[in-house]
Amino acid sequence: MIPRIHIPLLALLIPACSPAPSQAPINPSEVEQKMIGLQENFDAFDTDADGYLSRQELKAGMVRIGAKDTSDKRVSKVIDFYDFNKDGKISLRETQSGAVTGPEALIKKVQ
Repeated sequence: MIPRIHIPLLALLIPACSPAPSQAPINPSEVEQKMIGLQENFDAFDTDADGYLSRQELKAGMVRIGAKDTSDKRVSKVIDFYDFNKDGKISLRETQSGAVTGPEALIKKVQ
């Protein structure tokens, strides 16, 4: 059975064009819910539960959710965006940092 995945938060795990976020005041409960969703998504991709997304786990997760482009080149771009310490894998903390960086930076970097 495929774990439940919050579709709006998938944009934080894979490149996707999404509208710019509004400049509305930050709602702490909304941020908390997004972080919980991000954790759930990360865990769904992290099939060996080691706390990191390997290239293989990322690609398999993208395939499971039906991503249109699961090429090695696209997987490499996603890893390059999130992998701040350049160890070849993505930690939850790196995913959270990428989420804070925002979708605009992700879109620019992977295009």
